[in-house]
Amino acid sequence: MKIRSTHENILFMLGHFATDICHGSIPVILAYMYQAGRLDSYSAVALLMMANTLLNAVVQPFAGLLVDRSPRPYLMSVGLALSFGGLMFLGVIENQLLLYVLIGINGLGSALFHPAGGKMAHTFGKAKLGKNMSIFSVGGNAGMAAGPFYFTACYVLFGLPATLCLCMPGLIMIAIYARKNRYYTEICTLDLRHSAQQAPDEMPKENLHGFAVLLVLLFLRSAGWYSFVSFLPLYYMHNLQLPDEIASLLNGVVCLCGVVATFLGGTVSDKIGFNRIIRLSSLLSVPFVAAFTFCTGAAGATLFLIPFSFLYFAAMSPCVAIGQKFLSRHVGMATGFTIGLAMSFGGLIAPLMGALGDHYGIHAVMVAVSGFILAAALVAQLLPQVPQAETTKTE
Repeated sequence: MKIRSTHENILFMLGHFATDICHGSIPVILAYMYQAGRLDSYSAVALLMMANTLLNAVVQPFAGLLVDRSPRPYLMSVGLALSFGGLMFLGVIENQLLLYVLIGINGLGSALFHPAGGKMAHTFGKAKLGKNMSIFSVGGNAGMAAGPFYFTACYVLFGLPATLCLCMPGLIMIAIYARKNRYYTEICTLDLRHSAQQAPDEMPKENLHGFAVLLVLLFLRSAGWYSFVSFLPLYYMHNLQLPDEIASLLNGVVCLCGVVATFLGGTVSDKIGFNRIIRLSSLLSVPFVAAFTFCTGAAGATLFLIPFSFLYFAAMSPCVAIGQKFLSRHVGMATGFTIGLAMSFGGLIAPLMGALGDHYGIHAVMVAVSGFILAAALVAQLLPQVPQAETTKTE
């Protein structure tokens, strides 16, 4: 059976886009709800962010195990439906408990999509793993970038009920995946049979120590980045005095940088090695985030914001690929941790960041972000080396 890897990976990328356009809209939605008086504190914003990631963090490893054990491409469609279904009604409900339930459902959808989609991208793109995982990751970053622009444009027209518009990209991709589900199942089944036929001594060994170090790195990166993007619109509104509409679009600008950086980082890592990209970009990002934190003007802060975002995202695809190599026999689980939990980890400390902002001001949150990024840069230097031959050969 002929496998059209590039064509299919583009479809997986678009599904990732449709999932994360919802996730990318969340900070902007919550910022508008705060401005409208629907949320009364930074802590309330942070608690909702935590609710979004709590189910994500718990479910994602189990979803990874499910897709490792048997072909389940339909989980991409289920994840998409829950992702937009959990956000559609945020702008039209008043009940606070229901607000938490719905935003948790969005997190559940993300937890199902990422391992399933990442496993499919790995199955169809083994020959050039760094590049193909970067294509998949670009979809998520593009969705994160488009979310603020898409929702803000709809908000200008409809106000907070614009959340109802978030279903459109997901519905399109669900229709496509439904038509191709049988084909995806057949290819995944063949891949599982091929793996089962390999002798035990032919199977690559898993590096649990390396994966543990990678998880620490991902936790620190996520803690810094999630706190950063959660409060970035409010930081520009309250500390740098930008109008609400302009401030809400900056999350999109940040993630647009990520689209380019993610693709380049994955492509270059196939040539020079995953570890080198991760270590170098992590170190170089530290001075830029520090300069952003202590810049007092919106224009100057944005000049430092862009290279920081670029360097942060440059390491994203290499982190995914190296995680899949560390857990080579559990690719779905590795993908769930490196793609999904890489963002979810940070949501678990969001309430602490919200309390910090309420007590000491939102600038203190950005100082904490700089601390997390510095710690991540130091841990990146400890990441065990993936042999260069493994990063460059075709499989």
